[in-house]
Amino acid sequence: MFSFPFKKNKNTTAAYEEKPFFEKEEQVFFGRLRRALPNCYIFPKVDLVDLLEPMSTDAKLRRTEQADLEDRKIDYAIFDASMSLLCVIELNEELGDDGKYLTNEAFFKAAGIKTIRWERQSLPIFDQILRTLAPFSSIAAPKPDIAASTIMRNQQLAATTTPPNPDTVQAIYSSHPTPSNIVAMSINDIERLTPRKYIKTAYPHLWQRICLFCNEPMHLKRYLTSLVIQGPGEDRVGFPNEVLVEIASIQAENERHLDKAAPRTTWDTAFINR
Repeated sequence: MFSFPFKKNKNTTAAYEEKPFFEKEEQVFFGRLRRALPNCYIFPKVDLVDLLEPMSTDAKLRRTEQADLEDRKIDYAIFDASMSLLCVIELNEELGDDGKYLTNEAFFKAAGIKTIRWERQSLPIFDQILRTLAPFSSIAAPKPDIAASTIMRNQQLAATTTPPNPDTVQAIYSSHPTPSNIVAMSINDIERLTPRKYIKTAYPHLWQRICLFCNEPMHLKRYLTSLVIQGPGEDRVGFPNEVLVEIASIQAENERHLDKAAPRTTWDTAFINR
């Protein structure tokens, strides 16, 4: 009925530009945190609703407590390698009606989570951060990326039309389900050790499994041993010598990685078994 001349043209494309995530001082402070906590995960500007949840059994009260968390953020949340929340960091700047800094400390205190507070206008230097966060500075490093290992294994499984025996694969992985954190060989290393490609050409299903297990030395050792040692009730024809030579080369290199990771004894080996 009426037309509005000021109505926005739908064909107009809005323009945007990148907004810096950190102010300059914030970026410097974040760098200091990363240096002080090299093995922790540090997440900035996190919503409280992603970190806390009400524990009240009363539904109405729980909704009220949930509403109290809405629109609240914490400046930094510090997690360990297993993604357990270690502490939170607040940088004070906003004053309430009573002249005191607004803080989320009461929420985290109720959850048993430590809150560290610093002045935004006077951010601590690296040494001050390190002293305050000393309990977390030497925390254990994250283990190898399990997801990446899974992707690699899936790629290897898809690389051949002859899938490996799931019983063999499952048995070996279940023997050591947690990544060993031992530096392992890569598929390129396996290729280097077998330049004539006897295994890859004559026994592609064995080659696939070797590549499958190469990122975990304990798994690879068990599989290579199963190839050359005949178990009870088994009747194998055996491998050609050139294939056995390649298997032995891979075994020897894999043992080197295991030897490097083995804990050293405090006893002098010259006196053992005397």
